[in-house]
Amino acid sequence: MNTQEHRCYAYLLHDVMKNNFKYGYDQEELWKYVENQKTKTYKMNDVKHWVYNPCWSYDLDNKTCFYSIFQVLLQKSKFKEDMKRIKKANVSYPIIVIEDEYDKYGTILDGNHRFAKLILNNAKVVKYKFISKKDLEQFRIKL
Repeated sequence: MNTQEHRCYAYLLHDVMKNNFKYGYDQEELWKYVENQKTKTYKMNDVKHWVYNPCWSYDLDNKTCFYSIFQVLLQKSKFKEDMKRIKKANVSYPIIVIEDEYDKYGTILDGNHRFAKLILNNAKVVKYKFISKKDLEQFRIKL
């Protein structure tokens, strides 16, 4: 699967960590689903820990390496492509958050680059739309 195809789908964090890209969630369908939901906000101080979640991956010497927003922002010159995407991110759109049994605030399903830009901009709040894991299953696509 090439990078462009990857960007059409959102992936659960635990699947990314297992390098399991057998299933994805079509981003356009997710956005249609949450479109009419009320946009909510979290205080950035409540969810700033999300910067440490390994949300992206790359291959290095036939091994998959995972990295976080924190690593990108700390080593901007090493992650030039992600920095370009962060700078271009449109933060007027909310992120999509999925419920997480280990984090009462949930986990970012779509919008890590937007979240990173909010961090860089010293934003005080993050706008989000929420989707439950049960509701998410209807968008699961076998890749």
